[in-house]
This record gives sequence, C-alpha cells and structure tokens, in this order.
Amino acid sequence: MFRKRVIDMAIELKRLIEKVKHKDITLVAGKGGESNIVSWVHMVETIEAADFLVGGEIAVLTGIGLTKEADLTELAKRLYDHNAAGIVVNIGPYIECIPENAIEFCNSVNLPLYVVPWKIHLAEIIRIICFAITKDDQRTVEVTAAFRNAILFPKQEELYMVALSQRHFNVNWSYSIGVMRFDMKSGNRMNRIEELAEALDIRMKRYYSKFAVFANDDELIMVMADMSIGEQKQFVEKAKENLRMLLIPEEKISIGIGRMTKSVRCLYKSYNQARAIQKLHISGKIDGDEIFYSDLGIYRLLMGIEDMDIVKEYYQCTLGPLVEYDRTNDTDLCYVLGKYLNNDGSVKDTAEELYVHRNTINYKLGKINQILNMDISSTNARVELMIALTLKDILA
Repeated sequence: MFRKRVIDMAIELKRLIEKVKHKDITLVAGKGGESNIVSWVHMVETIEAADFLVGGEIAVLTGIGLTKEADLTELAKRLYDHNAAGIVVNIGPYIECIPENAIEFCNSVNLPLYVVPWKIHLAEIIRIICFAITKDDQRTVEVTAAFRNAILFPKQEELYMVALSQRHFNVNWSYSIGVMRFDMKSGNRMNRIEELAEALDIRMKRYYSKFAVFANDDELIMVMADMSIGEQKQFVEKAKENLRMLLIPEEKISIGIGRMTKSVRCLYKSYNQARAIQKLHISGKIDGDEIFYSDLGIYRLLMGIEDMDIVKEYYQCTLGPLVEYDRTNDTDLCYVLGKYLNNDGSVKDTAEELYVHRNTINYKLGKINQILNMDISSTNARVELMIALTLKDILA
C-alpha cells in the first residue's frame, strides 16, 4: 500500500530514536518501519485526536484519554491511516502493558511502536526529538543555499565558502553536479520536485554523507563531493533506484552528470555541463547509459569550450545558413545532411534509411552544397559539418 507522506522538516525515525536511546526507549513492534520519515512530534491522547495528523508525525501518548485496553489498537489503526511515522507509549498507570492485538497490528503494517517507562518524562523526549529535527533542517537549508550560491555566484566566495566549511564540506574537494528534470503531468511542478528532492535527500543519507540534493526551480540538483568516477556512478544508480520508487508511472526522468571540478569554486562549470547533457538525454541524442560527462566523446570536447561566443560563431558560419533556409522554406535539409553524414557519405544508405529514391537525396545534397557554398563530399567539409551538427544539439 502506497502511503503518501507530507514532509516539511524531516529526518529518518531510526536516527531520531538514537538521540533518545539513553531514555530507556524500547521498540516492541513494527521494526520494518524504522526508516519512516519523521516531520514532527504530537501528543495524541484520544482516538479522535489522531485525525489532526497530516503525515510523518511521531505520536506520543500516556493513555490518559483511552478508556479500555482495545482503544490502543484502534488508536494505532487510526494513526496508521493518518500516516504516522511511529508511536511512543509511556508505560504506567494508564497503560500498564501493550496489548498483543496492538503489537500484531503494528508488526503487520510496519508501524514502529516504542515504549518508555513512567519515570521518563515525555516532555524531555519530545524536546530532544524536536531539536534534532530542527537542527537537521537548518543544516539542509544552509548547505542548499551555499551550493546554490556557488553555482550562481562563483566569484562571490563569501556567499558559500565559510558556510560549506562549517558544514564539513571541504572547499578543495572535487565536486560534480547532477541535473535531473521530470516529464510530469500538469500541476504544481515546483512543489512536486521539492517533494522528490527532500524524499531523495533523506533516502540517500542512509548510504552517503558527502552530498546534497535540492530543488532549483523545475529541476532537481545533486551535488556529489569527494567521490571517484566509480563512486559517482554508484551514487547515481542508487539515486535512480530510489527515484523509481518515488515516481508515479506517468513521471519520466532525464539526467545529466557534469565533470568533476578541481574545487567548489568551479561548481558552476559542472552544473552547466550537466544541464547540457540532460538536454541531450531528453532529446534522445544520447541514451541513459551515456549521462556522464566522461562518456560523451566529441560532446565532451565541445562542452569544454567556455567562450560560448566562439561556439555560436562557428555554428552560424558553418550550419547557420542551412538552418535558416529550412526555417523559412519549411524544408528538411539539415535532417537529410545529418543522415548523410551518419551514413559515412553514402547516398545509397541514406536513401534506404529515409525510404526515398537516390535521386531525391542527390538533389537535396546538391541544394545543401549550393546553400553552404561547399563540397560536402570532401572530408574537411564533413568534419566541419559534423561538429556543427553536434553543436546544434548542445545549443538546442
């Protein structure tokens, strides 16, 4: 059963319980749910009070509002229906022990049920847990802001260097950016992407520590720190695996992973490369196994040109006239040229692939020669045009 969680500030339940293990807290049921995500803590002393939960809360109770033993089982069911992350029961005068029915139910749905002795003050447990949630959220906000500033304002080091250092991200580590975009139905895309980013961040914290995941407008950004290429690929596979569990069938993902930087000061370069690769992925120019900068062949070389004016000038001087001709005359000469070059200059193979007569291809190639004022059968011309077509993919 899919259980939607509404998450604002959030941390894994097991990590929170570690913070209060010195308070004699004991798990008695629902061990399979210890990875549940906690948004906050609420006192829930009656069955009706469970209706006020919005999802992800730890429900804490003494039993003062329950009139009979069976009520605890009913309360557990109501809490489960409202997406509670777990239950903490203060064992004492109101609940002397946990009924077997409640234990069986919590085990059946993996709803963690903890007990603490009466001598332990619940207020202290609540204080510790709320403080941990707030601190974790504060750290996430600060790290996210610092990495966003490093990408957008790389020269203003005061906006990110100190903050990252204080949060144990060495500024001289190598860094790499991953950009993910989602094809999803209409709706509040930004809210959905923020939800996915937060859920993915929490899941990945179970396996890694040197990373950050956050939403940036309509894209999801992953920052990988101090990882080798092999470690990055493992990280990305794990992220994709977890996203598949979070996405609904109608939602599709495209990804790009930029080059490793020399330090955090160059993070923007990796980000720009990742965005370019993601565009190639979604357009079908590369497949899902070629999303890393290191796997891209000639694309990798062309993405390394930092002066975009040079790139655009080369593109306009070589392929530009043909692109403009297609646009104004509603023709497909660029498309035919691409097929011709991909078939190593074979008119026969190009005609067969496009299901047209060879004379049609020869006529169009002659038209291309005329428009570009070059002999496209020559090796030099083909190399220039192949590079220009590749740049077209990057600039699209």
